[in-house]
Amino acid sequence: MKRGFTLLELLIVVAVMASLMGLVFKLNGLGADSWRRAETVSRLQKIENCLSGYHAAFGNYPPVKMHGSRDYRRSVNVHGIQNDNTNDNLWNWSRIGEWNETRAWQQVEAACRAQPVDCRFPYAPGWQNRVQRVSEEMKRRAESGDDRWAAYFSSEAVKKRLSAGFDDGVTDNINRHASKRDLEDWREIQLFKFGLMSFLLPRYLVMMNGDKVFFNQYAQWTGNNRRPTDPYTGKTFTSWTGVKQLVDSSNMRDLARLGNIPTQAVCARWIPNLAGICHANHSFTLFGTELNDTSELGGSELDPDNVGIQIFSPGDSDSDSTANQYILDGITVRDGWGREFFYYSPSPYQRYTLWSSGPNGRTFPPWVDREGDSMSAKARECISKWVVDDIIHLKTN
Repeated sequence: MKRGFTLLELLIVVAVMASLMGLVFKLNGLGADSWRRAETVSRLQKIENCLSGYHAAFGNYPPVKMHGSRDYRRSVNVHGIQNDNTNDNLWNWSRIGEWNETRAWQQVEAACRAQPVDCRFPYAPGWQNRVQRVSEEMKRRAESGDDRWAAYFSSEAVKKRLSAGFDDGVTDNINRHASKRDLEDWREIQLFKFGLMSFLLPRYLVMMNGDKVFFNQYAQWTGNNRRPTDPYTGKTFTSWTGVKQLVDSSNMRDLARLGNIPTQAVCARWIPNLAGICHANHSFTLFGTELNDTSELGGSELDPDNVGIQIFSPGDSDSDSTANQYILDGITVRDGWGREFFYYSPSPYQRYTLWSSGPNGRTFPPWVDREGDSMSAKARECISKWVVDDIIHLKTN
């Protein structure tokens, strides 16, 4: 007579199966982490190739303008933008994991991005409909109770701002910020953000898609760009309007004329390294190279972490937020965990540090001597945990 399984035998079989399943899930997790790490290293190497090409062409690494302070003690507002105050108390906490660790990280991240990787620029006039569709979809998802969007719509004010229609700043009342036009501090006028990518890509071809008012009147653009020389005549363009006409032209000869401007043409040397790894809101094909991220890191345009649209409002009131806002496009490169890389290059730009914050998403400024800095032992312990998984590429000449 056949004997059935005893309860003990069944329990043993279940335990063995559970262990095997746990091992499989763990191996899958390790495999995913290995892929992300390998992808991060690969992208770091590709950006390094671009940086080497830039150095060979210009004799220095990209002189990325400071878009903030490198002081990691500088306080930040709710948007992560630094102000003129310092907060030393955060670095004297007695227990790790408290609220002040999160606040400290916000300060550190702002300092680490003082020289940003991404570049930002106004949306072109013809893109209003696409931005409007994104706005409507974000509003619809919020109203449907989609948990992924909860953090983006935590208040009625945020819903109002994001669903206001996204005035792109070029169709109505383009002079409303005239009083601020001569300010060059990006924290005051964030119409242009000249990060690392604005040096590695042909800046005119990428950033001049917006309305001509942005390039003729705003110090953010004119103060960071000298009018180029026409490669066909050898004469300097008399105004940015002439360059803008080439950008907007559908004539291939006009685009070739723009692409042959020496500062733009030189990018063709290294741009193949950026194929398929650039995160942007619309398709970019430059010098025959398709740049847009083709991996799973690219995400969909309506993924909360990948929308990539920035809203600039000159004031904090609801009226400014909904009526006087600009929509900014952008382009950057992310690591294997979908986070933007960090870049540091001090003047005279003969060395740089390029790095990823790794799986834990936190890092610390490589220029700070933690042992010589006045912070508590607990703070140093916390920072050590932040940087333990960093992936750093250091270049020194």
